Amino acid sequence: AAPAAGEAKRPVAEGAAAAGGDPKKPRNDNNDADTLARMLVQGVVRVLQNRQKAGKGPLPIAALEEEFKALWKVPFNLQQAGEKDPVTFLSKWPNKVEVVDDNGVQSVQLSKKGEGKPKAAAASKATVPAATL
Repeated sequence: AAPAAGEAKRPVAEGAAAAGGDPKKPRNDNNDADTLARMLVQGVVRVLQNRQKAGKGPLPIAALEEEFKALWKVPFNLQQAGEKDPVTFLSKWPNKVEVVDDNGVQSVQLSKKGEGKPKAAAASKATVPAATL
């Protein structure tokens, strides 16, 4: 029975290789900057969520790079995402974050529009384990 299972797996790997090479690599290299931009903004959202849980207010743009690196252990590298200015970059994600003026300091905070979604997702995750028990 074991050889049959091994043989069944082999065509899938060959099909994945024929479709676009290594299945772990992105399908389209042109989307690398877009993918990185999405990852960066999601990383910023997590930084802001942690600040919110700690009772902190909006994050000054000047401190964003430092707090991002403290949480993720990687630099907040806008250049790899094809961007130069953090305010311009963050302004492209109005459903995730918003750039605000906090007493004369440009800061970023979680968008009011997107706040309902994470809570709904967290609630559904909390109910799934209970249902499986």
